[in-house]
Amino acid sequence: MVGRGGCVALSNKSDDARILDVRREDAFEACHRSGAVNIPLESLVTRIHELPPRGRRLTIFDTCRTRAFWACSRLRARGRSEIDIVHGEAWLATGPTARGPSTDRLWEPHGLLVEGVEAGRRLWGTVEGRLSLDVACGCGRDTAYLALAGFSVVGWDVLPDALDRCREMALRCGVSVRTECRDVEIDPTIDPSGYDLICCFNFLHRPLLPAILGGVRDGGLVVYETFVHPQREMFGKPRREAHLLNPGELRGHFEGWHVLTYREHLAGPRRYVASLIARKPRTE
Repeated sequence: MVGRGGCVALSNKSDDARILDVRREDAFEACHRSGAVNIPLESLVTRIHELPPRGRRLTIFDTCRTRAFWACSRLRARGRSEIDIVHGEAWLATGPTARGPSTDRLWEPHGLLVEGVEAGRRLWGTVEGRLSLDVACGCGRDTAYLALAGFSVVGWDVLPDALDRCREMALRCGVSVRTECRDVEIDPTIDPSGYDLICCFNFLHRPLLPAILGGVRDGGLVVYETFVHPQREMFGKPRREAHLLNPGELRGHFEGWHVLTYREHLAGPRRYVASLIARKPRTE
């Protein structure tokens, strides 16, 4: 049945979708479908960064039909169309259930960062206790992922609200991170040889690149991905030339490094990017 706002109202399907339970925490903890993640409707807008990428199918559940449709409407207004709705107490009994708070997550880190962390494990044996820096970390999905992987993590961003959400999400994941409010366009400096891994996504300030290269310890890694021409020609954004790499430019900054991964490609809907993982050579 097609419900209001073009959402599909379901009674017992979407087994391949992730379940977003938008009930209040006490109701969720009393009983919920196994694997469901709780983000109450009242917190949904401020925790939108904790959802999966837009292309992932999502099932929204609330015992109250109105609340479920409200949640769907808010997500559709933010460009999400792969949404199903289920509502009513009876649906809980159609599959395995659990009690207690959320133990799963819906959000995903950048795929390139996952690749970079795995490269670190192969190169170093373990990433436990190594120090990483997430530049322009935003609301902190990648910052939290690094902490979950075992790194000690520092996240930088210019927006205090984003850093608040970064710390809150890390706490919900059971890890802690350190954050600093930094405008790297004003102060593009990084402690020399201060980090085992530095990552940066969807951000470009060319004067910062030498600091990133210098901020990695010998044998350490840089994981970098941001927009490259023909991004603007294909999708119209970003509008400022300074925010776009030229073809081959990113790799050129890492001359003399061991480049483990380099791609210029369509990485997702409306995202044409340069993706790099590079290891700093050891000095003898």
